[in-house]
Amino acid sequence: MNQIKEIELEKSVITLYDNRIVKIRFLTNISFELEDAVIANQTMYDLAEGKPFLSLVDTFNVRSQISKAAMDHFAKDPLTKGIRLAEALVINSLHNRILASFYAKLTGSHSKTKVFAEFAPAIDWLLKIYKEQEK
Repeated sequence: MNQIKEIELEKSVITLYDNRIVKIRFLTNISFELEDAVIANQTMYDLAEGKPFLSLVDTFNVRSQISKAAMDHFAKDPLTKGIRLAEALVINSLHNRILASFYAKLTGSHSKTKVFAEFAPAIDWLLKIYKEQEK
């Protein structure tokens, strides 16, 4: 997985990789709100140049808050419907597991969403989804 481009936003860092994965890493000790989600989703879309991409959400060692409005925007933003093929959330704390489980189960995301404790299986799952979409 080779990095192509990275953009630092006020509350997150978004990175495009050569395998169509767009990673978002939330900064720690922040409150991520709807307006932050709008900017982050637009940045992810722009990095992927409007082409299908896979979202890798990195919350390792991050202790922050995300509003329900921000979660709903990530889940249902029309901009990424049909473009974001799948979302893998990688977590390593109980706090983030609760947030990730809530997001995965209750927001009604328009893309496949799964929670992982490690990066390798998350990336494998995303790439499997991408290969299935190519068929």
